[in-house]
Amino acid sequence: MGAPRPRRTARQQAGGGGWQLLVEPAPLKLRYNKPSARIQMCKGAVSMKILMISNHLGVQSGVQRYVQNLLLNLDLTRYQVDLFVGLCPPDQASCAPALEAAGVHIIAVPDNKKARIRALYQHLKTHKDYDIIHYHTASKIGAPVCGMMRVLCPHAKIIVHSHIVYPPMTLTWRAAHLVYQLFADYFLGCGVAAGRFVFGDHIDRRPNFSVACNAVDQTRFYPNAAARTAIRAQYGITGTERLAGFVGRLNHQKNPLYLIRVFAAMVQQDPRWKLLLVGGGEQEQPMRELAAQLGVADRVLFAGVQNNVPDYMNAFDLFLLPSNFEGSPVTLVEAQGCGVPCLASTNVPGDGSVTELVHFLPLSAPFEEWAKTADSIAPGGPHADYWPTLAAAGYELKTAAHRMEQVYDKVAGEGAR
Repeated sequence: MGAPRPRRTARQQAGGGGWQLLVEPAPLKLRYNKPSARIQMCKGAVSMKILMISNHLGVQSGVQRYVQNLLLNLDLTRYQVDLFVGLCPPDQASCAPALEAAGVHIIAVPDNKKARIRALYQHLKTHKDYDIIHYHTASKIGAPVCGMMRVLCPHAKIIVHSHIVYPPMTLTWRAAHLVYQLFADYFLGCGVAAGRFVFGDHIDRRPNFSVACNAVDQTRFYPNAAARTAIRAQYGITGTERLAGFVGRLNHQKNPLYLIRVFAAMVQQDPRWKLLLVGGGEQEQPMRELAAQLGVADRVLFAGVQNNVPDYMNAFDLFLLPSNFEGSPVTLVEAQGCGVPCLASTNVPGDGSVTELVHFLPLSAPFEEWAKTADSIAPGGPHADYWPTLAAAGYELKTAAHRMEQVYDKVAGEGAR
């Protein structure tokens, strides 16, 4: 026999550090070496370039409201932010004008997952100079996208940010945990439960995980007697009537048909109740039909999508949130900021239950129990101020934005300056 042929190895390396593709007789192997982030010096100050990736520009999205709140309160003289995001759905108002006025560069792409991923791939092929990629994710498909970002931007530090708890846990989710942990540098969750669900059961034990509270603007969401009076007058709510409310997308996640059944039980117990729904979605027509079947159609008011959400929150005597699944809903914090009692399903994680205003019941509980609880926790009248408690827990927006700046500085390897 002749001497064996020498093994040939071809090495292709992306940049000074990053993916190395080793071509051998065995199957391809990928090896990743994490480089340090690059911080650009601009006129004596730190200028960190960040790509933030979110779902779409519509104001009904809780994730996008969080992103908007964060970006409007970051120090944009220190952080240059590109927001890669889906176009605003046609039935929603867009947050783009406010963000662009603040100095955020928006890269808007078609609002569907496949189109966004293709567009992100094309963008990162030619824009590799990001110091940080902040990826707001709530899906299994986000895991391979995280790997794609690592290959295309080997120098960037990747922060993945979970906003959802969406049981049941499956083997596919378990696999996604491993992929996220392989490629990401830092992990954020709107709560511990959201972090564990998307990134792994023990992710909160790691030093590169932290909770990013879904903070809200104290200057907008606060007890406002004048706004309460105005909205109630606009919808003909008399002084003796009680008003339950909901703010959000009318879709499966929010469980709006269950909400109508809860409300019907509330009316049976106390006919003074009315229900005001702020938002739109694919289940609006089924909700109208169910309300008619249950004999409460004349007491259910559909307000559609509104920009002055704090005014509506103040009008409520009770905020209802019987969701099928959630991360840590922004609306729950907004309601507490306005001093409104809240009744939510136990499918809503308790992270955002900061004050004594929030009460939980399982979806398996009888509707009559929901009605009795609603009656007992919603006395009506002027709302009290719970902001000292909310602020102490980290839900004040400017404090939360400063904490995110500290995360960016830490992940990028530079202390705050």
